[in-house]
Amino acid sequence: MGMSGYTKSVVAAYVIVFSALALVLTFSKAEIPYPLLPYLKFDFAEIPVMMTLLLGGLVPSLATAVIHWIGLSLARGWVLGPLMKFLAVAPMVAGFWLGMRLYKRKWIVKSIAVAFLLGIATRVVVCTVLNTLVLLFVAPEFLTFSEYALKAVGINIASTSDALLWTLTLNSTFNAFHVVFSSIIAMLLFRAAATRLPSIAKKAWVSLEAEGTST
Repeated sequence: MGMSGYTKSVVAAYVIVFSALALVLTFSKAEIPYPLLPYLKFDFAEIPVMMTLLLGGLVPSLATAVIHWIGLSLARGWVLGPLMKFLAVAPMVAGFWLGMRLYKRKWIVKSIAVAFLLGIATRVVVCTVLNTLVLLFVAPEFLTFSEYALKAVGINIASTSDALLWTLTLNSTFNAFHVVFSSIIAMLLFRAAATRLPSIAKKAWVSLEAEGTST
């Protein structure tokens, strides 16, 4: 899978710190409503998960997401919401990881572009399938709630099928934007940290050595 140059203890420290930060961001409600479906939120808690990916690789990033998921489940006493959150973040991380891995983890235009595309594709596909199952079979009352929310923002809903189609479409758009939102901020923070602390750049899972090379 490819490993960072950090020792296991340093990687474990990253997982602990970024997991805690993700939980703090969640409980402090560091989020931005999605205008078309205001009950969806751009969640800053995903940024630490992506930071862990850039620093330590796939396994530490997924471990951070799992700890965040467990923490949310225990704190809120609710299974479905935190699980759906995890099942949105994990495919994004896996897709982004694969995109960077295809170009040997180099910080170049091609690797970043492919990472974004695969991160978006995996998250959107997985979330669309899961949301369909939830809205139709697991918790159909959510589709009723979504219908009210859609009408509140001025979308004409004539049937349950309309509500489902609009909900899935807007959810897909939201998830695509969320990949861009979370990844860009994480990459900017990672780049800034690596510039000021060269030791981070040398050992991080993503290599900055390819900057400026031909793509």
